[in-house]
Amino acid sequence: MIKPESIENLKSIIDIVDIIGNYLQLKKEGSNYKALCPFHSEKTPSFVVSPSKQIYHCFGCGASGDAIKFIMEIEKLSYPEAIEKLASMYNFKLDYTSSKSFVKLDILESVNNYYISNLYKNKTALEYLKQRGLKDSTIEKFSLGFAPQAQIQINYFKNAKLDFKALNELGVLVNGEYPRLIERITFPIFSSTNKIIAFGGRTITNHPAKYINFTNTKIFNKSKTLYGLNFAREHILRKKEVIIVEGYMDVIMLHQAGYNTTVATLGTALTIEHLPILKKLNAKINILYDSDTAGINAALKASKLLYKEFFEGRVILLESGKDPADIVKEGGNLDEFIKNGIEFKDFIISQTINKYNIKNAIAKQHCLNELKDYIKTLPDLLKEDFINTSAQMLQINPRLFYIRKTKEEINSVKKIDIAEAGIIKTLYENQNLMDEIVEYLSTDVFKTHREELQLVYAEEFNNPKLLDIVLRDDVKTLNYESLKNQIRKLLIPYYQEKVLKIKSDKNLTPNEKMHKLKILNLKLLKLKKGELVESDSTI
Repeated sequence: MIKPESIENLKSIIDIVDIIGNYLQLKKEGSNYKALCPFHSEKTPSFVVSPSKQIYHCFGCGASGDAIKFIMEIEKLSYPEAIEKLASMYNFKLDYTSSKSFVKLDILESVNNYYISNLYKNKTALEYLKQRGLKDSTIEKFSLGFAPQAQIQINYFKNAKLDFKALNELGVLVNGEYPRLIERITFPIFSSTNKIIAFGGRTITNHPAKYINFTNTKIFNKSKTLYGLNFAREHILRKKEVIIVEGYMDVIMLHQAGYNTTVATLGTALTIEHLPILKKLNAKINILYDSDTAGINAALKASKLLYKEFFEGRVILLESGKDPADIVKEGGNLDEFIKNGIEFKDFIISQTINKYNIKNAIAKQHCLNELKDYIKTLPDLLKEDFINTSAQMLQINPRLFYIRKTKEEINSVKKIDIAEAGIIKTLYENQNLMDEIVEYLSTDVFKTHREELQLVYAEEFNNPKLLDIVLRDDVKTLNYESLKNQIRKLLIPYYQEKVLKIKSDKNLTPNEKMHKLKILNLKLLKLKKGELVESDSTI
């Protein structure tokens, strides 16, 4: 965690007018500044920034807070991410409470600088990038580099006195012995706060593995990371639209061509783990994959996933055999392709129907069955619209699609406890808080979502039961103070209930009762004063 005193020191040097002025056009009025509110639509400015109080407030929608809150809201970042973003804007070095791996990120910066210096020494690598159509300014913007032969890298790391244990933990080395990327063009992968967290590499020696990504580390999960998001985030939030492509070069070439809302998944298809990131962006999604069979199939899977989670968007189909990078390299205009994109629902239905000869009754039934299987996964709100469109395109009666729910399906809908769910979602999205929170919050404090809290503590972040909570829009992520306050509110009735049980427990001696009640009442007193106490299931 970031040390509280380090956060306070950062707060003392930041100026809210400077921060908000990077995003809004501020006009001075008296001792304050005014602007159009970025959080709701308005024609007359009601958004006020106070330099003396270092806060902002909108008299239209009620949005208010300090510079940290503003960055969290405008950039859709968590509290620690917003702190790190502000620190990078002021070139301020944060202090952390422990020597966890994220403190060692400077090592990845050193490795990247080394790779960059090698790119201009390797004619083959540089020519490859030039042949792909990259400009020098683009190569510099994306910090592309080159990883030379293994022994050359090892010698450099030793001479530079880089920590080999850290290099291994961060994925640069495999088994602590040899570099993961050898004779490859390197693509640094950045966090939302613009810190390098991993690398990808493209071979220039005809290695059978054309691209290699780092495996997951403590600071990098490729299923939860979108390449290029650090460059695209601001544009996505402003334009309310994102383009998702398949690879590094597509992202880089599209940014160079002006399509600066482009990001890519990292060697994996779009997964449910990417969805929390996309939900925060609150943007329409354009799927722009290669036009080959694999690309179409990947677009279909992505569409099915996004549609049932209420994402708006389209699939953009390119000319046969073309990929996005090729088209922009050749001077092609993607605007027409994007304009003619197919909505997710229509794409899913049409691609499913295209697999069958629906003039044949048996094939038509198979098509109907496949569509019905997908409809079972849809929320009720989407089912009717999907069924009506499917029936129209298949030219059948919509009643053939309707599926009655079984008793088991009806009873399987689980009640959500918003208070517990908010804590779970916050810990899921801010995993660095778990080491501290676990001592205050044992799983038996929860009544409804005890199993999901156990999954968080066990770091089973892909478990569907956990994702059922973290992907809900009605469950909000809490800031650090709200998180502690929410836990405190749960602990008070938890210990009050224990007090009643101990008072009525006939198996305890008077002395045992007195001892236990003294401990519990002391805990309750502290909680009511606003302090957190360690949860104890043994009392």
